[in-house]
Amino acid sequence: MAMTKCKECKQEVSTTAKKCPHCGVSNPGVTAKEMAIGTAVVVVVLFGFGAWLVSDDESEAAVSEADAVKAEAQMDAEACRQDLQCWGKENWAAATNRCQKQIERQAQYEVKWTDSYPDTKLTRRAWLDQEEGTLTYYGDRVQFSNAYGAFQNYIYRCDYDPFTKTVINLEMEPGRI
Repeated sequence: MAMTKCKECKQEVSTTAKKCPHCGVSNPGVTAKEMAIGTAVVVVVLFGFGAWLVSDDESEAAVSEADAVKAEAQMDAEACRQDLQCWGKENWAAATNRCQKQIERQAQYEVKWTDSYPDTKLTRRAWLDQEEGTLTYYGDRVQFSNAYGAFQNYIYRCDYDPFTKTVINLEMEPGRI
């Protein structure tokens, strides 16, 4: 049992005592400073609870607005999924990253990319299966070296599934588009 001095008579009392056994004062172990801190905490908690109650209506309106925005975004996403240019552009960066890695794995020796800033590694796109939402990307911006160090241009076709974010198939052959 922890002991402290009574705030009135300064005699030893328990910190949990409701009344001082010596002078009878209530809450003998609680100082005025502790009482002020406790009161301040209660006021802050009540103020916060009141503000939460008042903002509840505003938050419901914000939730409804967020739901409307989310529904509109879903409709836009579905419309985009039906349009080759939009869907292809939406998934182009992820497809470029994954297709590039697959293409580079095909090299027996060195690989050299010939794309520049305005050009890209995947220059054309088409539907692989529109109902499934899968795409085919084409390009010819890579060169592979042979055993003698000579580089040859290659055309590649990368079939990509945007939902699983995987390369379905990769076909390559020497040449240019």
